[in-house]
This record gives sequence, C-alpha cells and structure tokens, in this order.
Amino acid sequence: MATFELTNLELGLCFSVYGVTALISYLFGGVLADRFKPHKLMATALWLTALGGFYLATKPSYSMLKVLYGYWGFTTIFLFWAAMIKATRIWGGTDSQGKAFGFLDGGRGLVGALFGALGVLIFSLLLPAAVEVASASQRSEGFIYVIQVTTVLVMFVGILVCVSCTHDATFYILVSIFNTFELEL
Repeated sequence: MATFELTNLELGLCFSVYGVTALISYLFGGVLADRFKPHKLMATALWLTALGGFYLATKPSYSMLKVLYGYWGFTTIFLFWAAMIKATRIWGGTDSQGKAFGFLDGGRGLVGALFGALGVLIFSLLLPAAVEVASASQRSEGFIYVIQVTTVLVMFVGILVCVSCTHDATFYILVSIFNTFELEL
C-alpha cells in the first residue's frame, strides 16, 4: 500500500470495483465461452491481464487504480473464468468431473502459494538490507520489480496457451493459476 500511497479504505474500494465488475462479468462470460475455443479466450485474457500488470508497475494514481481493478475484473472473469471452467469440464469428461475440479482448486492453491514464496524471495533478494531497515524507496522498487516479474510470467503463460492447440485442460488449469496470482498482487 505504501508503494501506491493508499489507505486501507482506498485499497478496499479498488477491490470493490473489481468485485462489481467481476459480478457483472460472471453473468455474460459463459456466453462468450460458448462461442470461442477456451485456449484462445484464456490466452487473450492472460495477455490483457499482463498489460494491466505493466501499467500497475508505473504506479498509477488512485483513480487510475480503480479503473485498472475494473479492467482486471473484465479480463480475469469475463474473458478467462468461463473459458477455464469449460476447459476443466472438457478435461473431466462425463466420468471425472469431481477429479477435474478438485485438481483445478488444489492446483490453484498450491501454485498460488509457490508464487507467493517466489515474490517474497525476489523481494528479499532486491533489498540491500533487512526489510525493517530498508528505505521506503528500496521497498517500493523491490515491490515494483516483483510486479514486473509476475507480469512477464503471466504474459509468457499466455503465449504458451496460444501456441497450444490441444484441449488438454490440465495445461489450462495450470495457466489459470498464473492469472489468479496476478490478481493477488
């Protein structure tokens, strides 16, 4: 929050904008997922989400952060979520729906934790001293670098999804985890 000079209330309002946009996007994302192949929607969503990450690294103003969070509500839910659910359903077939969705949720949790650890590792490597004695500027620069690394990973996964023309939902499920992590930043 210090990097963006936000209060708890302001950050909460950013997440509220995301939530409202996501709620509306849930209503219409399925229609889009029925018209296009999951890997195309997912790749597009990942690229657009990553573009938002690059913008986040420029330390936008509070008003623009609200716009950005709304944008992410659109890219991660309208474009991505229904396509990921469709890919999971396809992968599970008629006999393994429970297993497919279990792997989806379990994989998201595991990879989210791993990415969180990676973010902490990158942050700690960039600081010249312990977090407690690092200057606000040094902490801010480290956090921005973590955002940039994560954003590049999301963009890379989007490329992998794009070149993958198979309908192997296991791959799509792993991709969804990267998109989820981007939102946690």
